[in-house]
Amino acid sequence: MRKSAIVALLGALTLVAAACDGGGEPSPTASGASPEPVTIRIQDYYGASTPMEPVIGDFEQEYPWITVDYEPVDWDTLHEKFTVQVSSGDSPDVATLDMTWIPTFASNGLLANLTEVSGGEMNGQPITDQYTEGGIEAMSYDGNIVTMLFDFDVYALYYRADVFRKKGVEVPTTWDEWRAAAEAVAEDTDGDGRCDKYCLEVDGETFHWSQILLQNGGSILTDDMSQAAFNSPEGVEAVEFYKSFIDDGTGILWGPSEGDRQNGIKDERIGMFTDGPYYMGIMKSGAPEMKGKWKVAVAPYSSEPGSYLGGTGLSIPVNAEHPQEGWLFIEFMMRPENATKIFTIAGAAPGLTAALESEEVDQPDPYFDDQNTLPVFLDAMSTATHFPYVPQWDRIQSLMDSGLEAAFLGKQPPQDALDDAAAKVNDELAS
Repeated sequence: MRKSAIVALLGALTLVAAACDGGGEPSPTASGASPEPVTIRIQDYYGASTPMEPVIGDFEQEYPWITVDYEPVDWDTLHEKFTVQVSSGDSPDVATLDMTWIPTFASNGLLANLTEVSGGEMNGQPITDQYTEGGIEAMSYDGNIVTMLFDFDVYALYYRADVFRKKGVEVPTTWDEWRAAAEAVAEDTDGDGRCDKYCLEVDGETFHWSQILLQNGGSILTDDMSQAAFNSPEGVEAVEFYKSFIDDGTGILWGPSEGDRQNGIKDERIGMFTDGPYYMGIMKSGAPEMKGKWKVAVAPYSSEPGSYLGGTGLSIPVNAEHPQEGWLFIEFMMRPENATKIFTIAGAAPGLTAALESEEVDQPDPYFDDQNTLPVFLDAMSTATHFPYVPQWDRIQSLMDSGLEAAFLGKQPPQDALDDAAAKVNDELAS
């Protein structure tokens, strides 16, 4: 599928703050777009809470020669059809792409070089001055920017703050404290030896487990991207630790049989889980009765903090018919006054520094017990790592998911499950 105190944090992240005085003029390169009437196609997977569709009228008013053909597309469909569209010459001019898709799309040559299209500037300022270093790295492939970070996604710990207070439990910062907190808050109401209230939600797949792996000093692939590395001792220990919540009865392995997470939040089976800032918006719309009961914190870690880095990028396909006009639209969406709508409309975390520093975003959130939540995710972002930029990434993720499923369901010991998955990943990398 996402900052006063924030300003200090940004300094720690070695950010160069972008100007906060509203939108600027289009970049010199983009302002050279042809005034001939054109229609640009925008494909967007954001859904009903999109921050994009509400500003299209303003964009068309400012650029009257450009008409926007807006196409809402669900996440799965866009993932499946994007490669086909580009290869068949039926590309949109701009598309929202999950940042976890960028490794495959960029390495397969599907994305336009935005450094070239933009001239290196966005709204009159260097692009590199407007994002965190981690954001620029995630946006770049082979030395060039290939997508603009629209919202960012890093994982933090969501927890029932009211239950923690009631039971006198401190917010955990280490793995040992996390296990102790889970034991203190989980309840077994039917006496079967397993929690059924205030449990830790365990998600045994690549997205969530990669955070545990990174926190334990592990990595997915070797530095040269030629071999799997997740079956290391650090990887096995990461599986064993995460699985221990299931084994000791304080956690629930969350899968299709458990239903939607929102139901688990509302019926109070779930007392803790890890996820990104986008989920704050989902909770507000899907579980309004939980207002004031939840908070977020940096996820507990073993040897070092860590998270996968994802989110949404605004991209131009390599063979888009109107790349300059598409860039004008991206610039317009990335003006601070529009980028803040990523938070105020969608509930996600803007990737743009100036939007994160804005008054609309940098404020206490009544839903989360008046906590100013985004600094937590910014803290997580400072140590986050994007997935490996290799053409085989989609297949690698699928193989890892299968191996993790075998381990968490007890079909194989963790070492065997990871070794089998790693052997298949190595075959993919060698092909």
